Amino acid sequence: MPVPDSAPSPSTVAEPADAIARVPEAAIQDAWVRGLFDPRALTTTEGEPVEVLARGTLNTDSGPDVTGVRLRIGGLLWAGDVEIHATSAAWEAHGHDSDPAYNRVVLHVVLAADRRTGLLRREGGSELPELVLLPHLHDSLRALIRDFYVVPRAAPNCSVRWGEVPAYERRRWIEALGVERLRQRAAGLGRAYGRTPDLDRLLIARAFRALGYEANADAFEALAGRVDLGALRQRSGPEILAALRAAAGLADDGLFAEGAPAPMRPHAWKRGGRPANAPRRRIAQAAAWLAPGGPFRTHAVYALAEALATSTRAALDRLRPPTPAGTPALGRTRAVRVLADAALPVLLLDAELRESPAREEAVLSAYHALPPIADRVTRRFAEAGLKPKTAAQAQGAHRLARDFCDEGRCARCAIGQALYPALAAA
Repeated sequence: MPVPDSAPSPSTVAEPADAIARVPEAAIQDAWVRGLFDPRALTTTEGEPVEVLARGTLNTDSGPDVTGVRLRIGGLLWAGDVEIHATSAAWEAHGHDSDPAYNRVVLHVVLAADRRTGLLRREGGSELPELVLLPHLHDSLRALIRDFYVVPRAAPNCSVRWGEVPAYERRRWIEALGVERLRQRAAGLGRAYGRTPDLDRLLIARAFRALGYEANADAFEALAGRVDLGALRQRSGPEILAALRAAAGLADDGLFAEGAPAPMRPHAWKRGGRPANAPRRRIAQAAAWLAPGGPFRTHAVYALAEALATSTRAALDRLRPPTPAGTPALGRTRAVRVLADAALPVLLLDAELRESPAREEAVLSAYHALPPIADRVTRRFAEAGLKPKTAAQAQGAHRLARDFCDEGRCARCAIGQALYPALAAA
């Protein structure tokens, strides 16, 4: 793609206000996917016009934030992915510039420009077009954040009639969608495993990501990729904690060991929010996983699969060892999310690779036994009368919302067909 030789404008290299760095990336992703911006005058930072033909679908698994995007940039038609950050520097801070999984990114969308804007490249060395979204938002930044956190999305149009469908039929459909979503996640991880066949590293990267919550998910996944797991597993708990904090750029003394990779930039980490989600506390909990006696000290996948074969509670307990820093261990609610969102897809992939029905059954049993994690989507369905009671049902609600309700695909939905029989015959 052509890139002019001219230098970035002064506005491009200006450092953004601190408030920009504190905006959750999930809120910016939400604004893009929902189209909360004026599409009529979009341009890249190099001045090329951008026409959005399809905004794509939010990706809840590893890889770029939005998939299935179609754009026309400078007259050329592009189909691929979009990655979204508060500022440009996060592209490199999260390691995307060295990750081939991000070579399909056709546009980097940032809320505001910084000193790296207009200078980014993909892993293969090609220039990455960027778009600054803030000037094109329909509402103020304050209104965008308030809408993201406070305003509930509308319930599906047919929700007022859900009582007409037997509860067991609704539950069966939601659970089927949830299991299908779990299998889709395992399949996506299978493609990553094909590129780098190391299930332990895959599990640890996914667990780190889940540990980071929405605000620091990318940063934690980048941290997992920066450390030498083999060497780290030979150290004591306090040494592991010190090494992780140094690699994260959060070391107390600002130093890092000779020969270690350069630390991450401190601004890669989002501060604020609940104290339990503070990066230093979460890093201590990650260190506990790799410390002596931790679930990821050796043979991480095998250790967690064995615990899961005993009981779901045993697997959750394994994810909550005491931390080297003496800070609180991982809470039960966060352990549930790590197990459901990160570990179960990897363990299902392991069961499929081993062709082990027993391991697969243990994964699915845990999926149907784990409690749901409340979020905007599950609250939306609960308020409409369909309250998920398990992790499988919660994930099914996500799939129902994304692939059926939001897309108006009532004719392919079992609930829609039950309420409107003419749709089933269409």
